[in-house]
Amino acid sequence: MIKLEDYHFGERLSFEQYHPESLTYDEHLHRSFELLICRAGEVQITVNDTMYTLKKNDLLLVLPYQLHWIQTPDYSELDILIFSPEYVSDFYSKTEKCSFDFPVITLDAALIEQLYFPLFDTDSLFFRKAALYLIIHHFDQETRLVPDKGTEGLLAQLLIYIEMNFKENITLDNLSQSLGYSNIYISKFIAKYLGTTFPKLLNHHRVNHACYLLLNSSLSITSIATEVGFQNVRTFNRNFQAFIKMTPKEYRITRDISFVPSKIIWYGN
Repeated sequence: MIKLEDYHFGERLSFEQYHPESLTYDEHLHRSFELLICRAGEVQITVNDTMYTLKKNDLLLVLPYQLHWIQTPDYSELDILIFSPEYVSDFYSKTEKCSFDFPVITLDAALIEQLYFPLFDTDSLFFRKAALYLIIHHFDQETRLVPDKGTEGLLAQLLIYIEMNFKENITLDNLSQSLGYSNIYISKFIAKYLGTTFPKLLNHHRVNHACYLLLNSSLSITSIATEVGFQNVRTFNRNFQAFIKMTPKEYRITRDISFVPSKIIWYGN
């Protein structure tokens, strides 16, 4: 079963950074982009069933909702930035139903060193965006986006459809018709690859967005329930507690955004 990482949903302009040593990580996917920079050693990264080997000064960019997993045969040091699609919104709009023909590029060591500060240490939104667009420019020069095929493409299309429409009263019928498959096939597909049901998957997206609004807006809980697509506040509260294990009110009080730093994992942790 594939792990859908809701904590890397990438609401608005969120980002997280990791600096692991000899990382091995199971198959997963998320809404955010994931940039991996190999600083030392060698690491194998599988994206949509194709394995790529990263060596020193290689970069790999995982697109939203692409299946990927990481394995270090011997030793590696990585810098990883997982960032919201809204950092590069115009590029993000081009990635739907697509993947890179070859998602790995190599940059000069001096350029990688120059990019470290704007990617990982700056407080400037514009500086980070500039660095990300420079990297995307290099990918654009060295590879191309091609149509997704097979299971991985369908999974991405399914999740993107829910992401784009979760505020509406969408049904399994709507989703299936959009994808060109029967209800039975899509229902079984969700169960097989994500280990859940369509209603739970839809409500999970709604609750994720509600978490963002609770921390980043002054909207009332009733207004937030309506904004994210729930029919009434009672249903919203029930689903929120099922996923987050606390009420929306408790979440807003205990998770003040000003006290939640970007997650950082340094070498050797």
